[in-house]
Amino acid sequence: MDLFIFDGIKDDPIVNAILEKDNATLLRGIVRFAETEGVTEDSLREYIATLLANDENVLSMLARGQKRIGDDLYRLAMLDIETVFTRLFDTKIKYKPSGNSTGYYAGYTESIRKITSSNTPNELLENLLSHYSSLGNGLLSKYIAFRYDGELKGIENSDKADFNDIVGMEHQKKVLIDNTKAYLEGKFANNVLLFGDRGTGKSTSVKALLNMFAKDGLRVIELPKSAITKIPDLTKQLEDSPHKYILFLDDLTFERHDTEYRALKIAMEGQLQANAGNVLVYATSNRRHLIRETWADRDGGEVHVNDNKQEMLSLAERFGISLFFPAPDSKQYIEIVRVLLERNGIEMTEEIKKEAVRWEMNYGGKSGRCAKQFVADFLH
Repeated sequence: MDLFIFDGIKDDPIVNAILEKDNATLLRGIVRFAETEGVTEDSLREYIATLLANDENVLSMLARGQKRIGDDLYRLAMLDIETVFTRLFDTKIKYKPSGNSTGYYAGYTESIRKITSSNTPNELLENLLSHYSSLGNGLLSKYIAFRYDGELKGIENSDKADFNDIVGMEHQKKVLIDNTKAYLEGKFANNVLLFGDRGTGKSTSVKALLNMFAKDGLRVIELPKSAITKIPDLTKQLEDSPHKYILFLDDLTFERHDTEYRALKIAMEGQLQANAGNVLVYATSNRRHLIRETWADRDGGEVHVNDNKQEMLSLAERFGISLFFPAPDSKQYIEIVRVLLERNGIEMTEEIKKEAVRWEMNYGGKSGRCAKQFVADFLH
């Protein structure tokens, strides 16, 4: 089987099993695929569609980068697709999968269904080009949330956080939404630092942004502090992607000796700015200036103290937007409890109020998280 553009699929064991009529190998492979990744009942055709959708070739590279595809390249791709359609796509096998969830992004599974249902070679090629341009291919097309520790990994069934989960903080939510919307529209947008007390909705806000804007191409990659030095390698992987990425650094605090501190400064003022506008950094921290200050930092002459202060401020200033998430006072805490109870059809009473106060005294103090935990316990 001669292929010019999609020649990478020729080494696939199931493709070879089809061509060599090795039915035992074919069935074993299709069962494994159908039960772990399949989203349709036409498992063999879907397997071929998935191979094509995730193939790394010159056509997929140009399409996901929103670049022009010349007539000759398109004709060669069509020749390949006609061959695939005749030799592979119309092969039949009777196997109905169990239908378990894959954990993939819904937009990805919808696109795979559409590619699988293609009725002609022309329709198949157009559906593939649409997939490449809107979702890309490979791992980055399958998920909306990722972790990176030197290796990129997709997060299945990512957190379904919503801004309604956060009672109050209306100004903070509006600034975050407006900045992220501008980013997705290709307008100027800032890196964001969300700082303040624990349990006030900082991390939930970033996750809520993902669920609000995933359909518009937003993706979130969570990094531990130890992976900060590898940000330049990560941004290179993202260069040709059609998506917009937030690098999410959660609960970020540096000690004076940490090397990651300077690496993040360099990345934010150098590598990120050069990266075609598809990467921003959103970080959460309990500290406004990110670096833990000790009494030793205040010792010495005036110049020394000023140098230390400027060093601490320099990283925080790389974030164009800094949003403070304060802990609620007693009245605000009770109001959060009231709203959460009301959403579950329960009216606040004096007795419930007393229980809520006892709860926060015993379990970590007043915060949105504490209120949510109380309501969850109360409902049980």
